[in-house]
Amino acid sequence: MKSSRILILVFLSVFWVVVVAGLSAANQAIDTPSILIDAVYYDGQLSSEPDEAIRLVNWSGGPVDLSQWSLNDSLTDSSRLVFPSNFILPAGERIWIAKDEIAFRRSFGYSPTLSAADMSGSWIGLANSGDEVVLSDDQDQLIDLVLYENSAAGATTSAWVGEPLQPYKIHSRTAVEGQILYRKPDPLSGLPLMDSNSAADWAQDPQDPIWGRKVLYPGWNLEMYRLPTSITTTAALTLAVAPDHSFEFLAAQIDQAQQEILIESHTFDNAALADRLAQAAARGVDVTLLLEGGPPGGVSNQAKANCESLAAAGGECWLMRSDSDADVSDRYDYIHSKFMIFDQKTVIISSENLSPNSMPPDPKSDGTWGRRGTLIAVTAPEIVNYFSTLWQMDFAPEQFGDVQPIDVLGGPPPGFNPPPASNPITYTVQHPSPVHFNGTFGFEIIQAPENALVPDLGILGRIRAAEAGDVILTQQLVERPVWRENDPYGGNPRLLELVEAARRGAEVWMMLDNFFDKSSKPLSNHATCIYVNQLALKEGLELHCQLQNPAGLGIHNKMMLFHIDGIGYSHIGSINGSEQSFKGNREVGITIQSDDVYAALAKVFWGDWRFVNYLPLTFHSYIGPADHLLISEVYPDPYGALDAAEFVELVNPTGFSIDLSGYSVSDALTPEEFADLRRFPEGVTVPPGGVIVIAQQATAFFDSFKFEPHFEILNSSDQVPDLLDDPGWGDPNQFFRLGNQGDVVLLRDSEDRVIDVVGYGSGVFEERSSCELVPTGQSLRRRPFWRDTAQCVNDFEIWPAPDPGMLPADQ
Repeated sequence: MKSSRILILVFLSVFWVVVVAGLSAANQAIDTPSILIDAVYYDGQLSSEPDEAIRLVNWSGGPVDLSQWSLNDSLTDSSRLVFPSNFILPAGERIWIAKDEIAFRRSFGYSPTLSAADMSGSWIGLANSGDEVVLSDDQDQLIDLVLYENSAAGATTSAWVGEPLQPYKIHSRTAVEGQILYRKPDPLSGLPLMDSNSAADWAQDPQDPIWGRKVLYPGWNLEMYRLPTSITTTAALTLAVAPDHSFEFLAAQIDQAQQEILIESHTFDNAALADRLAQAAARGVDVTLLLEGGPPGGVSNQAKANCESLAAAGGECWLMRSDSDADVSDRYDYIHSKFMIFDQKTVIISSENLSPNSMPPDPKSDGTWGRRGTLIAVTAPEIVNYFSTLWQMDFAPEQFGDVQPIDVLGGPPPGFNPPPASNPITYTVQHPSPVHFNGTFGFEIIQAPENALVPDLGILGRIRAAEAGDVILTQQLVERPVWRENDPYGGNPRLLELVEAARRGAEVWMMLDNFFDKSSKPLSNHATCIYVNQLALKEGLELHCQLQNPAGLGIHNKMMLFHIDGIGYSHIGSINGSEQSFKGNREVGITIQSDDVYAALAKVFWGDWRFVNYLPLTFHSYIGPADHLLISEVYPDPYGALDAAEFVELVNPTGFSIDLSGYSVSDALTPEEFADLRRFPEGVTVPPGGVIVIAQQATAFFDSFKFEPHFEILNSSDQVPDLLDDPGWGDPNQFFRLGNQGDVVLLRDSEDRVIDVVGYGSGVFEERSSCELVPTGQSLRRRPFWRDTAQCVNDFEIWPAPDPGMLPADQ
């Protein structure tokens, strides 16, 4: 039920505050020396699992002598692994104990503190199906215990509370093999957040949407990157917008490079940029690309051809990929970051891949088309150094076997010919050139999977700071309504925080992609906007959501803009609103404190909000948005015996809220006609871009569309308010319903003036043209939703997939 989901989302918002406060209090209460089992790597990535390992942490205030302490995999078995004499673990330090040093180094990229060879006894062996890890002191007293997977030891000991710890799965492809079970770290100290001797202490805890529900794999560096990095420095910035001038901007950066170009990107399919990179390599620039080795659909033949031409000029393409034949697992679900470093002087952070769809190389004077995105070039030593270090950690073939030359895949097939260059003209360029800024700026760098979900810093922290009078603008490829279906703890934390910001009085405007979105999917952008707009109407929030496709090939942006306490902040990067993006992918983003950058990007946002796609190069006969409420969709003839599911949708195409008190919908031309008229109750308003869905019966509507309408005609649900029957119109025994063979729907304002009419089939009103009869199971929808020529045949189209509550992208 939609209403149940909303309650769950509200509950989770409160739950985070309670959990964080409780965990912090628990952590502060620890004041005695203590050693804890901090991580368990029980299902190694290597064949026969010689890389198994256990991590301990000293979270006390002083050093602890571990001489003759032991590790075991049973509370009763006497076999154990014993620490050497005079082994001291300093306060706050962690150590890895591995089965085999060489195997551990191969998986993790560095050596363990100890291996089984450095200790007496033998490696304890950690069963993949479930086991115990037992830490005892030199007097054989139990110090700490962890139960995982199918361990049955919980029935024989009170030292562990509740069910064993389970690995976490972000999605069906999440690997259990190689997953490290680890304790929730305090974001400030990095030490364990709590110790309750239960699964709640661990980052895989499924009931904790912020500190829990995490994964960890060898090669990640949570210690170094547990918090976003804040830097204030003098910098030169250049802001670019895709597709308007993104190719020209990046090509110019490549052409200016003198020594080195380092690129980390999901894909590399742009032949024109490949040519520029090859030219740079040919003139002596060191060009190296690190790409995702297993993107959806695989590495394309175009990317292979691009890398071949680059290699011929002296450049290099590398992949991060799994290789089962070589016993290698890659470190991240996907490399999805998009950053480029030029001559160790400038870094470009982007939402866009090296794709011709995001960076079209065609002439722009006659138009173009592509994906909406953003790029920011930063020239500042501190920022460049940060990204250079991150590059060196990800691109480390001497440490990790998952970084391999693209040659391992072979080249494109013989005779492969790239498609000819096109010259699209359907989108008129709105932003013809980059914008430059100089000054002292505050930066915050966020990266996934390490620190993108820290609650009070980074993206979530910025949203949490927004209150009454503040504004948040977000333009996203993906913003999931929840992160997983049928899961009481599956809320999308970023969306929940946006809702809470609106509840505190902030204005929140969300623009989501309509090109890639699958509206029938429960985790679609469509579902997100339905939820958000319904909640906004129900609670009277300044919370708005719209699907869009401003430049023809979708929104690929991951942009968030904040105007808080009179200060502008702009976030650009690769982080989508999905659980995988926050927790499993390599992602990066940067937030910039600058009123000027905010203003420039807000201009892009508002230009796209209700922007007309495929706008003609001339404005001859152009009709702008209506200045009044409109009928936007009519569903007169549902399939089968479901006539009760029919609906009328209204839209506010203006830039101001409209008070609907006394407004009415009807199929009655006059008060004497054998028909009906229903009025809105007092106090109902619809915000700019907002929609109102009126169903004949809410229960039947819910059965068809799986969410509640805003109003119903006949009282079928206590959860949905009724429109009010006006006894002065028509027959009081009749109700407003749509004729299958034809009808008119009239929308009147509070003074009973007709402000919009839709006629179809046999339905006719005055001199207005009617639309054809609407087939069973289809709807009549206004396209674009904001235009009103007063002629149905000009304004409406037959639509085979009725989608109440959701406006079509402007075309």
